[in-house]
Amino acid sequence: MKYAIIIDSIAGIPNSILESRPFKVMPVTVEVNGKVMPDTFDEKTLINIYQGKTLTAHSEIKSSPPSEEAISNLITREVAPFYDYAFCQTVSKQVSATYDNFQRSSEGIAAKVRALRSRLGIDHPFRMSSLNSGTTIAGQGLAAIYADMLLSKGTDAGQYTKTMNKLIRLIQCYPVVADLMYTRERSMERGIKTVSLPAAFIGKTVGLNPIVKISYDHQVEPLLTKRGLDTAVSHLMKYAIERIEEGLYVPLINLSYAGDPSELEQFDEYDNLVVAARKHNVKILKGVMSLAASAFYGPGAFAMGIAPKNQKAVPK
Repeated sequence: MKYAIIIDSIAGIPNSILESRPFKVMPVTVEVNGKVMPDTFDEKTLINIYQGKTLTAHSEIKSSPPSEEAISNLITREVAPFYDYAFCQTVSKQVSATYDNFQRSSEGIAAKVRALRSRLGIDHPFRMSSLNSGTTIAGQGLAAIYADMLLSKGTDAGQYTKTMNKLIRLIQCYPVVADLMYTRERSMERGIKTVSLPAAFIGKTVGLNPIVKISYDHQVEPLLTKRGLDTAVSHLMKYAIERIEEGLYVPLINLSYAGDPSELEQFDEYDNLVVAARKHNVKILKGVMSLAASAFYGPGAFAMGIAPKNQKAVPK
C-alpha cells in the first residue's frame, strides 16, 4: 500500500521519524508579536528559539489552524501524485478547527485529485480518511507513529480504522507546565479560566511545575504540582516505568520537550526508564516539541504520550 499519513504540526514526532517515514505536515500558523514564525520540525532551529528570548510571558502569541486551501494544496501537490492512500490525523477538534477544515475541504479535494491523477495516467483510485485524535502533542504523535507501524506491516484501511478508533481512546498525554506565568498569559488570551496573577507569580518564583492529564476528547485534568522541572518530569518517568511493568497497549512511550531533548537524559529517572523499556521491549522516543505545540506551554515544557493497560492509574 502506497500511503501517506497527514498530520498537523502540533503532533509531537521526532524529526528523524518525520524525515524517514511517509509523514506529511499541515502547517499551523504561529505569530509572535505580529511576526509569522517558521513552522518547522528542524530541531536546531527550534532549540535556538527555546533557548532565546522569542517566547516569553509578555509575548503576544496567536496560532491558527491549516486553512482548507492549505490542506487542499498539500494533498494535491505532495500526496496525490505519489501515494494511493492519505490517512489524516489531527489534533483534538476540541481545541482546533483543523479536523473540521479537513472535512470541509475533502469533497473539493477528491474532484481535484481525480482530474490530477487522470492527467498523470494513474489508474489506481485515491482514497482519504480522517481521524480526530482526541489528544495533542506527545499523545497525538504516539497515535501517528503507531498508525505508521500498522500500515507499514500491511494492515488494510478497514482494520486500520478499527484499531485506531480504539487506540485513541486509550492514549493519555501528560504535559508539564514549565512556566506558570507564561501559561497563565496564554490561557487568558484564549479565554480559559486559570490561576490568579499573584498565584502564578509566586508559583514561578518558587519553581512550581504542574502536571496535567489529557484524556480522549481533550478532557483536561490537573493532577498535581511538583517543585522543579526535573522533579516533575522524573515523577512522570517513574509513573511510566510502573505502567511499562504492568503492560502497554502500544510498545512506545513518546516524549516531547520544548528544549534540547538530550537534557532529558540528565533527569533522575531517565536511566531507569530506559532500563525498564529495554527489559519489556518498549521503545522510548524523544524529540523537540514543535512551535505550534509549545505556543501554549512555552519553552521548557514537556509532554509524554502513553497508552497504558491500567487506565485508572495516574501519577500521584
